[in-house]
Amino acid sequence: MKHNQVVIHNKVEIVEDGDDIVWAMDENYRLTAFNSSFKARLKLENLGNAERGMDLKKIYDSGGFFNPCKQGCERALKRYATTSKHTFEDRTGIVVHEFSFQPFMNSSGEVVGCCIWQKDITQEVDNNHRLRESERNYREAQEVANIGHWNWDMVKNEITWSDQLFRIFGQDPNIFEANYESLVDIIHPEDRDAFNDDVTKCIEEGALHDIIHRIVVNEGEIRYVHQTGTVFYNEDGTPYRMRGATQDVTRDVLSKRQIVEQNNELQNFVRIISHNLRSPISNLLMLSKIYEWGKDETNDDIVKKIENTTEALDQTIKDLHLSLSLKSADREKFREIAFADVMKDVEGLLSEEIIKNKATIKTDFSQVDTVFAAKSYVVNVFYNLILNAINYAKNGVPPMVQITSEQNEDSVVLKFTDNGIGMELTPEKERKIFDMYGRLSGATEGKGFGLYLVKTQVEAMGGKIEVDSELDIGTTFIITFYKSN
Repeated sequence: MKHNQVVIHNKVEIVEDGDDIVWAMDENYRLTAFNSSFKARLKLENLGNAERGMDLKKIYDSGGFFNPCKQGCERALKRYATTSKHTFEDRTGIVVHEFSFQPFMNSSGEVVGCCIWQKDITQEVDNNHRLRESERNYREAQEVANIGHWNWDMVKNEITWSDQLFRIFGQDPNIFEANYESLVDIIHPEDRDAFNDDVTKCIEEGALHDIIHRIVVNEGEIRYVHQTGTVFYNEDGTPYRMRGATQDVTRDVLSKRQIVEQNNELQNFVRIISHNLRSPISNLLMLSKIYEWGKDETNDDIVKKIENTTEALDQTIKDLHLSLSLKSADREKFREIAFADVMKDVEGLLSEEIIKNKATIKTDFSQVDTVFAAKSYVVNVFYNLILNAINYAKNGVPPMVQITSEQNEDSVVLKFTDNGIGMELTPEKERKIFDMYGRLSGATEGKGFGLYLVKTQVEAMGGKIEVDSELDIGTTFIITFYKSN
C-alpha cells in the first residue's frame, strides 16, 4: 500500500502557480498529494486541514464544491479518464469549474489511484459566450446590410465566403467550390474584363479593390454588387492573400437609375412645354407693344394685366431653363479658384448695395484660400449669400457678414455668418428656404430664387449647403466642398 502511495505521489505534478487545484488519492480514497490551492479550498469549505492519508470519501460526500468528485473518481478507478464542467454560485456570482480525473497505474498496469485537476474556467466560458454572441450579431448585421466578407488564398486559389455571401451570389455552400474562376463565371459577361482589370490593378499597384458590377444568379437574375478588398504581401513582396467584403447594392443602383430616368423625363417635359409656350408668349408680348394705349381706360387695364402676367410666365420659363442648366457641372472646366479673387468680383457687383446699407464684410481665408470648382458658380454662391444677408438685416442695424474657410481631411468648408433678423428654424423652414421661390418673409423684395440657385450650384459641384439660424441673432450658411478622389 505504501509503495502505491509513493508511486502516486511521485507522479503527481504539484502546481503552485495560479489558482488551479491539484490533488491525488489512492484506490482507497486516501489523500496522497496536494498543492496549496487544495489546502486553501478545503479550509474555505470548512472541511478541515489537508493531511496525507485523510479519507476523501467524507469530503466528496459533504456536497458543495467537492461533490462532483465522487462520480469522477469512481470512473477513474475503473480506468476511465473523464472531464466534466460544473457550475457553482459563490460571492462573485455564478462560476464554472472544470474537473479532470486521471487514473494512475503501477508497472503491472493495475490502477492504484487517481489525480484530480480542477480549474476555474468562468472567464473562458464567458469569453466563448461573448464570442458566440458577437458572431451571431455579426451574422445578423450582415443579413440586415446584405453584406458578406470573403478571403482569397492566392496560393491555393481558394476563396472562403461568409454565409451571407453565398446568399448574395445565390450559391449552395454544400455544392459550390469558391475559387477565382468560379467567381468570374458568376460575373456578368460584359463586366468580367472590368472586374479582372480592377483585381490586377489592386495586386500590381497595391490599390484598393473597389468596383460595382453585375452578377448573374438563379438562372438569369441580375444583381449588382459592390466589391471592396485589400491585398496582403509576404516579405519579398509576393501577393499571397486578398480579403474584403461584398454588398448587394441592387436596390440602390436600380433606385438611382429610376431617379435619373425620371429626372431626364422631367427635364424633357419642361423643355417641351417651355418650347411650346415660347411662341404664344412672344406673340402676346409683341401684341402688347403694338397696342394703342390711352384710347380706352378699361382696355388699357386689361391689356396691362395680360402683359404683366405674360412677362411673369416668360420669366418663370427662363428660371426653369436656368435651373436645368445648373443641375450639372462640367468637372473638366473646374479649376483652383482663389476666394480673394471671388470676393473682388462680388464686391464689385454689390458695391452699390454695400454702400447704401453700410454693410461690413469680413473674410478669413487663412486656413484654406482656394477651392477646386467652377468660378462662375462660386461667384454666384458668394453673391447670393452676401446679398441675402444684406436684404435680411435688422432695421437700423448695419449688416455685417463674416466669411471663413476651414480645411478638413476630405473637404473645404465655407461659413457665411450674418447679424440679421434670423429665424426660428424648423426642418420644414430649412427645406422651404432652398425651394424654388421659397421665401420665408414677405418684408423684402425678390422672388426667393437666389437660395435655390445657390443650393443647385453647390450640389452641381458635388457639395452640400446647410443653414443654422436663431431669431434676432443671425444666420449661418455652411457650404461643404468635397475634395476630388
